[in-house]
Amino acid sequence: MTATASSPAIIRGATLQPRPWANGLGISHNIAQHGDGACGFGWMIATAELSGDAAFSHYPGIDRVFTIIEGQGATLTLEGSGPLRCRPFVPAGFPGDQATHCTMDGIPGRAFNLMLDRAGWRGSVTAQSLAAGHRMSLRATAIHCLAGQLAIGEDVLEAGDTMLPADNVTVAAQGAAAMALVVEVAARVG
Repeated sequence: MTATASSPAIIRGATLQPRPWANGLGISHNIAQHGDGACGFGWMIATAELSGDAAFSHYPGIDRVFTIIEGQGATLTLEGSGPLRCRPFVPAGFPGDQATHCTMDGIPGRAFNLMLDRAGWRGSVTAQSLAAGHRMSLRATAIHCLAGQLAIGEDVLEAGDTMLPADNVTVAAQGAAAMALVVEVAARVG
């Protein structure tokens, strides 16, 4: 998916369709993907419903950045390594081809996933809070609104909406405070 300088792509959360995880143990909502790779994409962003403890799907050649966006947190148990504690709004990276089991803390929640074909792509996710009326300049592959409203030029993102900006953008919290996940993705060189 690509955006142009004159019209960045906006994906409204209300339009996202549920789809089963590859292993059938949960539900995801794909937001955007780009390029080709080991699992049919170079990179992909999606949200996942976490209705309880479950094994994650196996993605050969994929690195994942997993961020709890609703709920109290989770612990990921990765085969061959220790547990990975996941707190809300703190991105956690792990190999998608390592057997992984998610144990939820308390109530069910939701997560935001960035998946990257490790041979061709690298990336990161950062949580950003903005006080009411504050602005910030960003260079990002994707901006996902978690709470409040984000004004970006003439466009307004509501919670659950995502923008794929074509260039640097200025983001402002409109009305009350707002929170966003900022995704940066780049092709690996050499």
